[in-house]
Amino acid sequence: MSSKDLSIDELKDLQKQLSKLATSTDSEAVLGIFSKLKSGLSTPTEDVIRQSKIGVAVGKLRSHSDKKVADQAKSLVKDWKAIVDKQRAQQQSSTNSSKAPSSTASPAPASKTDVSTTVRNACLKLLYQSLEIGKEGHGWNDSQIFDAAVAVEAAILANQGKGCVTADYRNKVRSLSLNIKDKNNPDLRVRVVENDIPADKLVTMSNEELASDKRKREIEELQMLNLFKAKGAAAQEAETDAFQCGRCSTIREAQAAASLDDIRQRSAAWLSNLYFGESTDPAHFPKPVLLP
Repeated sequence: MSSKDLSIDELKDLQKQLSKLATSTDSEAVLGIFSKLKSGLSTPTEDVIRQSKIGVAVGKLRSHSDKKVADQAKSLVKDWKAIVDKQRAQQQSSTNSSKAPSSTASPAPASKTDVSTTVRNACLKLLYQSLEIGKEGHGWNDSQIFDAAVAVEAAILANQGKGCVTADYRNKVRSLSLNIKDKNNPDLRVRVVENDIPADKLVTMSNEELASDKRKREIEELQMLNLFKAKGAAAQEAETDAFQCGRCSTIREAQAAASLDDIRQRSAAWLSNLYFGESTDPAHFPKPVLLP
């Protein structure tokens, strides 16, 4: 970054503003922020883009309903990606040129991750293949996807495997891969590759938390429906077919079973007759008897 470029704190502030405007129709405000980024982030570095998360915020606006906003978001991401790729190439070239030639055989270069077993290699490959789906539409390079896969695999090994290749480790890799490559949940891949969800948090999330917004709404609706049905089933009416006569104190069997609602209705009718002046003999009003 040059001395005139925006600071990390300034970029974080712009990132928060873009996140709030992601679903807004205020295109002018978004374009205004894009203008600040173009003039204030002329030579971005990979660390700056990741730390500020400005790349994630701008990347999400590539599918904005306003074509002008979407086009400028794509242009910004493309320009930043080209600059970062160039920086990586220069760093690699500098590293290679600084190595002194040796007449003796050199040991094989260390692996980018500690993949010490065939199982971990296979699991890493499975995660990578799940994450690379749709990479063309997001401008991801192979290195970025590989870094994300390495981080996720290492987090699973530490969290579920406790440092070893176990059944829990393999099962978590398998289930998480299925969630990541779900065609109905593309946003999850984006959030993982672009580090919007840290790997150590990702491996502790439940299937419900990993689900798409649409699926979460469906689950919530299903839970509400089940709750409604459960309440409906609980509202059972107690029934009795035995009533006591107020005059003779004998138990009379009703011709048909009567619910408590029937008793309440009869009570209401009797009180109505009483209050509105019709003759009602309390002695003949049937009293409910509680059954054991």
